Amino acid sequence: MVIGTESVNVRVDEPVERSSALNRPLTRRGFVTKGMAVVGLGTVLPAAFVRSAFAESLPSGVTSKRRVLVVVQLGGGNDGLNTVIPYSEGKYYDARPRLAVSAESVLPLNDQVGLHPSMVSMKGLFDQGKLAVIQGVGYPNPNRSHFRSMEIWHTASMTENAPTGWLGRLLDATHHEQKALWKAANIGAEIPQSLATRKTFVPSLASVQSYGLRETGARRTTDWVRLYAAQAAMGGALALLSKTGTDAYESTLQLTGKTAAYKPMATYPGNALGTALKTSAQLISSNLGTGVCYVTTGGFDTHVGQPGAQTGLLKAVSDAVAAFQDDLAAQGMEKDVMTLIWTEFGRRVKENGSSGTDHGTAGPVFVVGGGINGGLFGETPSVRNLDDNGDLKFSTDFRSVYSTLLSRWFQTNPKDVLPENYPEIPLWG
Repeated sequence: MVIGTESVNVRVDEPVERSSALNRPLTRRGFVTKGMAVVGLGTVLPAAFVRSAFAESLPSGVTSKRRVLVVVQLGGGNDGLNTVIPYSEGKYYDARPRLAVSAESVLPLNDQVGLHPSMVSMKGLFDQGKLAVIQGVGYPNPNRSHFRSMEIWHTASMTENAPTGWLGRLLDATHHEQKALWKAANIGAEIPQSLATRKTFVPSLASVQSYGLRETGARRTTDWVRLYAAQAAMGGALALLSKTGTDAYESTLQLTGKTAAYKPMATYPGNALGTALKTSAQLISSNLGTGVCYVTTGGFDTHVGQPGAQTGLLKAVSDAVAAFQDDLAAQGMEKDVMTLIWTEFGRRVKENGSSGTDHGTAGPVFVVGGGINGGLFGETPSVRNLDDNGDLKFSTDFRSVYSTLLSRWFQTNPKDVLPENYPEIPLWG
């Protein structure tokens, strides 16, 4: 269910994700696969018509037994070499005479690599052991198309037009937060393919305040109830539509009351990403049973004028993620939530002629949380040993990151979600 039009993306010229799986003709399965719900009648169902689904979703209070994943997608292809910088490598400076970040300004993680100087807040998380930096993440035979590479990351499959996303399969295959309609939520305007499911309702919202339907009178409410009852009685696709619509209304009725008590206990930056992560914290703290929150922020396709653009983007991400982590800690939820930060590909090693970088391959992935083994993981991509196209070689398959989160965080069998086995990363002791 999508209410509100404000996009989390910070640039309107960023390629808009409209994956093939989300744009196919609507089928019976597609009602749920797309997280679709009928909206716009401007009414709410009477409470007597609605199942009480949320009351039993979680015990009162938050415990470390809870498992929540927040995914932050950096749309456009973030330049990993200027994010986790090989400041001790002369070849890096040779390849980027205008774009390279000086060794003196890098925030060192060890004596070889360091973070971009705008990422002071995330460097603080690293120093506290709450940030894991996984280097050289990618996949075999990399694709430099935004849409195809995003599809691969979203579905965890090299097969085109895969019908479900990796998180959608997690929701379908497990009993994670089974009784809650808010077991997953997209914070933004469009459901990402990662959350495409076969049978799980996934709402989408720009903010808690915007997710709601106006009550416009008893007659329209009655008409709406009768329509749903008629659809349910007919069975088949109409019954599925009825259930999906009912789920949408239930989620609307429950949201405002459950989230009203939330008060942020950290100062979020006043940008779209900060607002989206604050909304995520509001959902997670509300006892609605939220297990997955998804946020997309864009602008990282830096073909032109990269130094200034990327500096602002990385600072926005760093400050928003750190504020989110501070809020979780103050709310007593720091060990209940993991945050995964990824982008569809890195950039080319050599700078282009427009003070930017073009589409490349491998790059870093970040995992943030209060209960992880923070630090550096994976091999630092070599700028001396490149592939046949002059790009970085990946050393960690992104599905190893997923497998680790599935197995160690959600404590579920990765085979329910991934096509094969992948080595795990020691993010937990």
